[in-house]
Amino acid sequence: MASIDQSPIGTTPENINKPFSATTISLPLVSIISEKLIKPSSPTPHTKRWHRLSLIDQAFSNSYIPFSLFYTKQQLDAISKNNNPTQISHLLEESLSKILTTYYPYAGRLKDNNVVDCNDTGAEFVEAQISCPISQTLNWHNSATEDLLFPQGLPWSNSADRGLVAVQLSYFNCGGIAISMCISHKIGDGCSGYNLFRDWSEITRDPNFSKPSLHYVEQSIFPPPSSGPFLSPLFMSSKHDCVQRRYIFSNEKLLHLKNRVAAESEVQNPTRTEVVSALIFKRAVAAAKANSGFFQPSSMVQAVDLRTQIGLPPNAIGNLLTICPTSITNEQSMTISKLVSEMRKSKELAYNRDNINDNIFVALLLELANSKQEYHDNGPNAYQITSLVKFALHEIDFGWGKPTKVNIANGLNNKLAILMGNQSGGLDAFVTLNERDMFVFQRDPELLEFASLVPSC
Repeated sequence: MASIDQSPIGTTPENINKPFSATTISLPLVSIISEKLIKPSSPTPHTKRWHRLSLIDQAFSNSYIPFSLFYTKQQLDAISKNNNPTQISHLLEESLSKILTTYYPYAGRLKDNNVVDCNDTGAEFVEAQISCPISQTLNWHNSATEDLLFPQGLPWSNSADRGLVAVQLSYFNCGGIAISMCISHKIGDGCSGYNLFRDWSEITRDPNFSKPSLHYVEQSIFPPPSSGPFLSPLFMSSKHDCVQRRYIFSNEKLLHLKNRVAAESEVQNPTRTEVVSALIFKRAVAAAKANSGFFQPSSMVQAVDLRTQIGLPPNAIGNLLTICPTSITNEQSMTISKLVSEMRKSKELAYNRDNINDNIFVALLLELANSKQEYHDNGPNAYQITSLVKFALHEIDFGWGKPTKVNIANGLNNKLAILMGNQSGGLDAFVTLNERDMFVFQRDPELLEFASLVPSC
């Protein structure tokens, strides 16, 4: 059994956690129990051996979208008193093997930047023991501790030599568990990853669950450029100087914020995603101004799922998206109501465009390829805000009920917010900024009027 010793978090006068933490908690030890490959339960037919990557697939590095779900001992015991580690791991390994027969590209390996070899090498599966109770992760937000619940080094990484899905089953001292999954962005977007996680849970809960019929888009919508495929990715993650905080927006506060925007703008039906995105963007730009001493024209970049717009089913697998930018050039326009109005206009333009033949994200990628640049982020003053609200991660049920908590790992870049629904009907916002900006942002009175900051340790 391998043991990884992690040193405790330091507390210095500059530590941005200090005013928000009652104590400093040492990182737990992680003991690796087992590491194995889970192959599909039946071989992938030879006719499906090669999964060809679209232009957008090729542009992404093999970064891993990292979700983790937490289940307490009480949840496990409510179903069966015999939920010992051996039984839990056997159950999850067997069901993962079954679902990989449908999600077979995820059991393969990248041959190059153009093709996945669906050779059934298998998904990575790690079992680990965490030397702390689950309450240490439920009651606090400690991205360093929570990152230990993922296969080491994978969340948001640009790895080219690992499996395309990696799972870690972590056992806490108290008997609770976390199920973490890192899903390659190379094959599909957040919708594709959510479908895999959800379908795996459903076949775990019900062995008679009918396996889904998936639509693999491959190169049919966004073929490689006529000059040939991208030889290397254009979009690379950067985990340097990333500090993540988790904010909870209650349903009551969301309603208050939506009513304020409706009263102050021509948008009479603002969504919770719109108002939260606008608030986070406004206060993040204000934090940057506090540190730099001057306002910088900035943009908010949001991904748009194209499945409905271009006539594809929800179970279509691939990176099927465009981007929707909202740019602000003067500080007077930095009001929440104005931002929501501009976001709505930008979205309407995106939805009315021919996103197959006139996709602005594809155009940007082709421009970068021609100039031989990498797309490390969306620009020097661009903030990426991604909404996963329509994907019910907080309802994924492996047979022990809905997860007590859903988490997404720190990283990707340091101008990022990811929004997810939560059990109470509100929103969770995982915000990542650089250390100096986060120091200001997490103390922002306007932000804290509507959101509760989960204490960090």
